[in-house]
Amino acid sequence: MTDKQTKMKILAKQFGEIAKNPNMKAFFPDKTNPFIWHVSYKGPQDSDFQGGIYHCHLNLAHYPECAPEVMLLHENGSYNPNELLCIVGITHYHQEGWTPGTSIEAIITALQMLMQVTTGRGGIGVYTSLDQKQILKDKEKSLTYTCKCGANHAALFK
Repeated sequence: MTDKQTKMKILAKQFGEIAKNPNMKAFFPDKTNPFIWHVSYKGPQDSDFQGGIYHCHLNLAHYPECAPEVMLLHENGSYNPNELLCIVGITHYHQEGWTPGTSIEAIITALQMLMQVTTGRGGIGVYTSLDQKQILKDKEKSLTYTCKCGANHAALFK
């Protein structure tokens, strides 16, 4: 089996795991490139983000050997939209903290949980502080977000 075939097998398994998770939906924005994924996920429970739906872009070209490039694609109150994120152990900026066994589902869960962290915030693409009014405004807008990949938040998770 070639490296590409092995990666494709790993990605297919990861896609299957996300498909089982009721809090996430994965999409392929470019049907000719299986290494670019979009994932919509529910906001973390018991937080100001709860009830929102958030949409991220993952470049998995070097996954699982290396952490993926990750960015959120719309206003969300926690991460700069359309900017690659720098999160130790999760994104490509910090390979030294990466573990190749980390699943894509775990990456999305970490993004989801880190949205609500109020102390020690910072890094490329991460808001240094949270604004509750902005979070609530962005949460409402997230429910009508539509991406060219086919994600229509008004219809997801119904």
